[in-house]
Amino acid sequence: MKMIRNILLILFLIVLSACNASQGDSTPFSSKTANVVSEVVKSSDKNDKTEVAKENRKKEWALTVEEGKEDPAEFLVQLEGAKVERFLSAEKLISLLQSKEDKEKYRDSYISVGRITDDGNQIAFVLDLFKEARLIIQIYDLDSGNKANEFELPYNHPVISSDLTKYLYADQDKAYIHDTLTNQSTAIQLDGSSTDVDDINQGQFSPDSTQFCFTDSQQNIVVFDVSNHRVIKKIHIDSGMAIVNQWVKKDKIIYSLDSMSVTKTYLLNLGDGKERLLGKGMERLLMSRDGSELWFEKLDSSSNYKLNINTGFESKAAPITTIDGNMATPVQWFYTANDFSKYESEIKVHQIKASSTLSSEGNQSYDAKNLVDGNIATAWCEGVKGNGEGETIVLDLGSLQKVNGIQIINGYAKSEKSYRENNRAQKLKLQFSDGSSLVLNEFNARKSFKEPIYTSFIKLTILSVERGTKYQDTCISDLRLF
Repeated sequence: MKMIRNILLILFLIVLSACNASQGDSTPFSSKTANVVSEVVKSSDKNDKTEVAKENRKKEWALTVEEGKEDPAEFLVQLEGAKVERFLSAEKLISLLQSKEDKEKYRDSYISVGRITDDGNQIAFVLDLFKEARLIIQIYDLDSGNKANEFELPYNHPVISSDLTKYLYADQDKAYIHDTLTNQSTAIQLDGSSTDVDDINQGQFSPDSTQFCFTDSQQNIVVFDVSNHRVIKKIHIDSGMAIVNQWVKKDKIIYSLDSMSVTKTYLLNLGDGKERLLGKGMERLLMSRDGSELWFEKLDSSSNYKLNINTGFESKAAPITTIDGNMATPVQWFYTANDFSKYESEIKVHQIKASSTLSSEGNQSYDAKNLVDGNIATAWCEGVKGNGEGETIVLDLGSLQKVNGIQIINGYAKSEKSYRENNRAQKLKLQFSDGSSLVLNEFNARKSFKEPIYTSFIKLTILSVERGTKYQDTCISDLRLF
């Protein structure tokens, strides 16, 4: 493609040179136009290299929601396989992005993430002013940090398109689509009376935001053309209450059907109407970005699971834990080259050293670096005889940092069995580069210091332990600073 583009540019310049010559320009092509051609090709190559470098910087991120909470917190998580590389609080993010005026204006609002563009360039926040029964949408550019748009919708949470330009909402028993490009809201007109506004409000936009898919009361999957405002396809499905969970590719959707108290999940091809049963009892469904895996929860378990779409093999997914140690479930993937380091709420540990380490067993390592790998299934275990009192961990922060608190996942948290069998820290002494220190005896929850501490390192010393039922090794699974 690049070669074709360069050839066309060169041909254009040759024609331009010939025109100049016919008008009396005696400068030969080789000494004038060739230089221009060379510069054009160099510029083209430079742009191509920039795009390749940007593509190579892209990382897999997930928008996640805490489990088991009435008002769950939301986090942006960068994943490398099963490893959490970065962790951004959505609450912290909106606090950094909003102006002082907006913070004051919307101080009584409940804020949630509506959606993030698939390239991670923009984010839409939904501001719920419940006391006033108002809904404000704010869109921010995550690269520059600037607010790109703000508008108000009727008090009903919308379905948002992947490019953040279209918002489907219900108002007075009618469904509307608000288009941010035209700043207009248009009512959805459907023929027949088989569609309820609640059915439409549980639908999904296509990946390119040009179509919308939902179920009607006659057991049809309905595909609606957003631009022309007309139904373009209906596919009849089995009886039961159906919900469209996700539009995963151009012509494929995932939907769930609740029939006879059994929830079945299907992958449906909108092109030929063929469907495939993926499983039963699945909740919180989310297809991976490449369409190879389906993440979900089970009705009887809070763990995350993965289903390989090609093989049908089901496995338990590595847990994603929040800074408070709670489980989190991914609700959206995005793939971005943006550097979110300026928004990070977690302080990075540059180096970590332990006074001792339990010897590895096969592929199982108990190294100190396990403390900061974001995976509670791994742990640092001290390696001296006895219970480990007096053993230390030193966290090098690289430079002077403002530390507001710490969160430690105590014990070997890989499983309930490993947690019970191994020792756990009962008291830890924390020492800082400014000469101050404190004793910590509360674990597994976020612990804020009374005042921020400015330090370049933190030294942790085991003062006392809680004995395990089988081993004398004292273990700590995870550690995060904020």
